[in-house]
Amino acid sequence: MHGSRNSLKAYRMISGSIANYRVDPIRFDSARPFLRNWHYDKYVNVQCKHAFGLFKPENDFGIPEMVGVCVYTLPAGPTAGQAYCPEAPDKVLELRRLACIDETPRNAESFFVSKTLKWLKKNTDCQVVISYADPEQGHTGIIYKASNFELVGRTSPGTAVSFRGKRLHNRSLSMTDRPYGRELNKLMKEKSSEISYIDLEPKYIYTYRVR
Repeated sequence: MHGSRNSLKAYRMISGSIANYRVDPIRFDSARPFLRNWHYDKYVNVQCKHAFGLFKPENDFGIPEMVGVCVYTLPAGPTAGQAYCPEAPDKVLELRRLACIDETPRNAESFFVSKTLKWLKKNTDCQVVISYADPEQGHTGIIYKASNFELVGRTSPGTAVSFRGKRLHNRSLSMTDRPYGRELNKLMKEKSSEISYIDLEPKYIYTYRVR
């Protein structure tokens, strides 16, 4: 799952060469605040396995600026590993979060993803990477296609929650340890007009064979 504030600008015409940018592994603690600011899904409590930063060339003071984050996790779906790599289901990762600031050079995202895939091939035993493009966010997988992923299908339709005109993730209903979650559950059970389910489009499923 990926996206920046204007992620459809994946091939935006901004001066500068992406070849001069650097990709390095980073701590997830460093990735989290960046994702909160630049990714459309503000939920960042994912089980990170590998996180990477995209860095601009160093400025006059020798300080690099992080302008992108890419995060790999174990697959969110419990059967995804078996479905997309039956010979080694425990060697599947999901590209779960991808975000770059708007002012990055042309093709920044595909350059970034390709570099992380090369790192995974060299430094891990991962065999397959999966990722999902969400049409509800205007994503069809342009970045994945440019990074040699294969479109293998679409997920089942999903649902979200509409609460007082605001769309929330379904996970909001499961947060019963918080007053907010308990209130949502109460309103849903009461069939309140303030809350309802929304049908979502299926996501596109992409896979990449690492080795």
